[in-house]
Amino acid sequence: MLTNLNNKTLAIHLFRLSFGINFFFHGLVRMPNLEKFVIGMQNTFKDTLLPEVLVTPLAYIIPFAELTIGIFLLLNKFTRETIIATFILMNILVIGSSFAQKWNLVGLQATYIGFLFLLLYFTNDTQKIKQNETTK
Repeated sequence: MLTNLNNKTLAIHLFRLSFGINFFFHGLVRMPNLEKFVIGMQNTFKDTLLPEVLVTPLAYIIPFAELTIGIFLLLNKFTRETIIATFILMNILVIGSSFAQKWNLVGLQATYIGFLFLLLYFTNDTQKIKQNETTK
C-alpha cells in the first residue's frame, strides 16, 4: 500500500500521523491529572486580565479537544475540519499565552500554526492526487 503512494502523499500522511500522535498524547496524559492541569492553568492566569470564569472551562475543555483532534488525525477522518478546529484551538492558546506574557510559548504555538498551515495546504493536494489516481 505504501509503495502505491508518491512521496508527497506519503509525506503528508506521515506528517498528519505525527500531529495526531502529538495531540492525542497531549490530551491523554492530562486526563488522569485533569484537576491538577486545571489548577495549573488557573494559577498561570490569576494575575492576568483573563477572568477565572473563562480560564476554568477552557482548562477543562483543552485536554478533551486535544484528545479528539489526535484521534481524528490518526484515523484520517474529517481531516480538513479537524485541522481547522486545531487552528482555532491553537489561536485560543496563543491568546492565553499572550495574556500570560509567555512569549516563548507564543513562539512555539506559532510554529504549530505554521505546520498546521502546511498540513492543510498539502492535504487538499494529496486528496486531489488520490482522487485522480483512483479514476485512472
